[in-house]
Amino acid sequence: MVRRLCLLSALCVVFAACQPQPNAEQLPTPIPFPTVTPGRLVRGLLPTLAAAPDGGSSRLANPATAVALANLPTATPDYAACPAQADPQPPPRPLTGQEATAAITRFVSDGGSADALTGLLRDGWGLLGENGIVRADLDFIGVGAPQLLLAYNAPGDGGTLLVLGCANGRYAPLYQSITGSMPQIIFAGDMTYDGRAELLFASRQCSAENPDDCAYRTLLMAWDGYEGRFINLLNSAISSVELPAASDVDGDQVLEVAVRLTSTGTSATGPLRTGLNIYDWNGQYYALSVVQLDPPRFLVQVIHEADRAFRRADFQQAISLFELARGDTGLRFWFNDEPALFRSYTLYRLALLYAYTDQTEKALGAFQAALDSFPPPAAPVYAEMITAFWNTFQTTNNLNSACRDVQAIITARPEAVGLLNRYGSRSPVYTAADLCPF
Repeated sequence: MVRRLCLLSALCVVFAACQPQPNAEQLPTPIPFPTVTPGRLVRGLLPTLAAAPDGGSSRLANPATAVALANLPTATPDYAACPAQADPQPPPRPLTGQEATAAITRFVSDGGSADALTGLLRDGWGLLGENGIVRADLDFIGVGAPQLLLAYNAPGDGGTLLVLGCANGRYAPLYQSITGSMPQIIFAGDMTYDGRAELLFASRQCSAENPDDCAYRTLLMAWDGYEGRFINLLNSAISSVELPAASDVDGDQVLEVAVRLTSTGTSATGPLRTGLNIYDWNGQYYALSVVQLDPPRFLVQVIHEADRAFRRADFQQAISLFELARGDTGLRFWFNDEPALFRSYTLYRLALLYAYTDQTEKALGAFQAALDSFPPPAAPVYAEMITAFWNTFQTTNNLNSACRDVQAIITARPEAVGLLNRYGSRSPVYTAADLCPF
C-alpha cells in the first residue's frame, strides 16, 4: 500500500511538471485584421447593445431584440427647410472669429437674406474687403436648395471660409476653414460631373522666418453624404508658388486641377523647376496624374536629382545624373562659387558610387581627376573628402571604414553640409550621414 502511494505521488509530480507554466512577460497574441483591397471603400455599422432599463441587472432573452435596439433610426436633418426671409436687427460687430460665426448664423437663421448679409459684412462690420464674397447659388450637398458660401476676414482669425446650410428651419455651419489670409475661390461648381458643387480654394501663406517665402495652399472640398461632412478630395493640400486653376484638360467633362510652374525660384525658395502638374479625378479623389517638367536650368537641380536617386538606392540613375552634371556646360549657376565646389562634389559622389558598384577603375579615375583639379592645400572640402575616402578604401577595401574617415572631415569642416543646405525652402536638406552613407 505504501508502495502504491509513493508511485501515485511520483506520477503527480511528473504530471505537474509537464503542465505549461504561465509566463508573466508573455503578451497576448494580437488578432489580425483583414486586409482591405486597395481602391475599394468598405463601410459598415458596428452594432452596440443598449443599456438595460433596470441598469443592466437583467438580460435580453432574444439577441434580435438587442440588434433592433442598437439600430433604432435617427432623425435625418432636413437641409432644404430654410427660414422665411425677414428683416432682423443687424448685430453689433463681433470681437472674435467665433463670435462672428455665431452672429452670422443667427442673422441668417432669423431671416436675413444673402444681400442683407453682404451689406452687414461689408458696411456694418468691414470684414469683406476687396476680395470677400457672399454667395447663395451653390448646392454642395445635393438637396435641391443652395447653401451660403462666405469668405471674409474674421476678427482675430483673419481669412475665413464658411459654408452654412439650412437644417430643420435654421442655418448651421457645415464647413469652416481659418486660412489666415483672405481665401481665394478658384472654382465653385460641379467639377466631378456628379450633379453637386465642389469648392476649390486657396490661401497664400508666408513663412514667419522669411516673409518672401510664400506659397498657395489649395484644398478641394466636397460633401460626403455618408459621413455628413465636407472632405478634401485631394490626398493632401497642394502647395505651389502659382495659384492653381480648374480646367477640362482632356475634354471628359470632369475638371482637372492644373498647377503651372512658371517661377524659376527666389532667394527664399531656391531654384525651382518649371513645367505643369495636373491632378485628375479617379472616381474617389484627385491624384497627381501628369507631371511635365521642363529641362533643368541650374546645375544644382541636376545635383539634387542625382542625390535623390542616391538616397533611394537607384545607383545607375545617380551615376548618369552626376556624369551629366560633370560634363554639361550649358547649365547655369545659382551661386558664383559653384563651379569649383560642384565639380569637386560631383567627383566625390562618383567615387562613392563607383566604389560601391565595384567599378574600381572608374572610382580611381574620379579620385585622380579631383587630385589633378584641386591639389592640396587649397582644395575644396569635397576634394579633401574624396582623398580620405579613396586612401582608406584602397587600404581596407571597406566602405564603412572609408566613410568613418570622411565623417571625421565633415566634423572638422561643417561647411561640407552647410554649402548644400543654402538653397532655400524648396530644396533638399542634407545631413552628415547623407554625404557618406555606407
